[in-house]
Amino acid sequence: MQCRYKSLITILIMTGVIIILIKSGYIPHGEYTPHQIETFSQINSKHSVHYGYIQPQVVDGFSERPIKEAKVVIPEIDKKFVTNSEGFTPIIRVPINIDMHYQNILPKTWGEITIIVYKEGYTDYVLFHAHVWENQSRLGPKILLFPETEGHESEPMVIVESPHRLWVMQLIEKYKR
Repeated sequence: MQCRYKSLITILIMTGVIIILIKSGYIPHGEYTPHQIETFSQINSKHSVHYGYIQPQVVDGFSERPIKEAKVVIPEIDKKFVTNSEGFTPIIRVPINIDMHYQNILPKTWGEITIIVYKEGYTDYVLFHAHVWENQSRLGPKILLFPETEGHESEPMVIVESPHRLWVMQLIEKYKR
């Protein structure tokens, strides 16, 4: 019984010491807690990833016939996909990577990824800044592969997808005034 009283007294003394430390400013609860919550929220928002979906189609650049078994690589997720008989990849889930360069100018409402495509007998192809919207599926883009010319070493085809025309018009209007 005496042991219980000692434990109870020890708990009461420790509680009293903690209250005194808080009241005297040694543990400034009200000052740090909001900052800790704010910091935690910022950390969580930086790590929350948003996704969109894309399904590229690969076709012959001259005939526009689908190309089966072309390899499609999305570097942002470090994965490779193979096209089916209609030239489509499976639907690909990709993170939305926002181009931060424009955040203070006119924020973009879409993310951008890179698409690398290759198939033996065709010129390699790279599409930069392919648009992907959060929680939406994009059928395409249609990627045109051109046959390699025999006896000639070909340079890869490099394409950059331009921003959506409505966003470009808003950008112009913002700075035209």
